[in-house]
Amino acid sequence: MTDIRHYSDQELSLLFLNDEFFYKELMRATRREDFSIVEEIANEYFTFDQEQLDNLRETFEQEIEEYNNN
Repeated sequence: MTDIRHYSDQELSLLFLNDEFFYKELMRATRREDFSIVEEIANEYFTFDQEQLDNLRETFEQEIEEYNNN
């Protein structure tokens, strides 16, 4: 488990957007519109703070919006 609490509020989102494994999981969750998938994976791999999780949720919601508009 990687502790990212000392990084920026965007770090968790960046990890999901820039790593192939995490990005695939983010897209799978986006198609299902189920944030719990992303949150479970984040909890398994990272130690993070609430602001980082909130930012990831915002990123997830943006991805859903983009997915639904295509």
